[in-house]
Amino acid sequence: MEVNLASLIRDLAVKAGSFIRSKADDPSYRQIMRRGSTDVSRRVDLEAEELIIKGIENEGLRAAIITEERGVVKIGDGEPEYEFIVDPLDGSLNFVFNIPFYSVSIAAGRYREKMRFRDLSDGVVYYVPKNALYYGGTEGFQVRGDELGDLSSDIDRPVVSMYVEPDTNEKVLFGLREFYDRFGRFKIRSLGSASLEAVMASLGRFLAFMDMRNRLRVFDIAGAYVVSRAANAYSYVLGGNELGEELMSTEVRYSVVVSRRIDVVDALLKLLTSSP
Repeated sequence: MEVNLASLIRDLAVKAGSFIRSKADDPSYRQIMRRGSTDVSRRVDLEAEELIIKGIENEGLRAAIITEERGVVKIGDGEPEYEFIVDPLDGSLNFVFNIPFYSVSIAAGRYREKMRFRDLSDGVVYYVPKNALYYGGTEGFQVRGDELGDLSSDIDRPVVSMYVEPDTNEKVLFGLREFYDRFGRFKIRSLGSASLEAVMASLGRFLAFMDMRNRLRVFDIAGAYVVSRAANAYSYVLGGNELGEELMSTEVRYSVVVSRRIDVVDALLKLLTSSP
């Protein structure tokens, strides 16, 4: 069955976001329902994900849905035609603290075995509190509800969204110091929603988004990757490969760099992988 993936994932992201927004002041939706080794699942996560899965199912599709909360969910009979990657709420701790920076992320493409990120055709990141949508894919690059535009004249120093663990390898720390000196002694922010922060880097508002913890999962970055690709930004993993060439897997954890400037990506990757 043919479906307009661009329209479908945009609609589902907005519907899920509207649901999440409606529960922002309901303390029962902050409740932790499940605990994992590095993450927890709250009521809001589970119900938003269910809404998205039902929305795909209602289209009558044969699909494999890679979800943050449930793993792989298959709908329809027979071999899947499509694959969806769903993060129903990226930034759930921000939701709990009522910090208005969290998102819904969905990516999709024609199903194939051993899919790579480059096989995803459409992706969306929906900034829930702001009601702003960032889409990339078969219908180009689109931004709705975000009128900020170019902020370069309003920023005194570049901003980098950075995630690094306290026990990070010393080699990485030396590389970060040199990178810091080379690119204008930038300001550092960690805002709590990887997909949104990657989008901000794709728009050029951040000099770069980098997560060096080897903790990002396919759900965290799939939608933002497709948006960044459409925005002509660069997405690489720490080893130096383009993110698009990486196999998508629920078992793999990624360290990722996103920037509109290839010189920033090249310098960062070289510094982080060279000896101190």
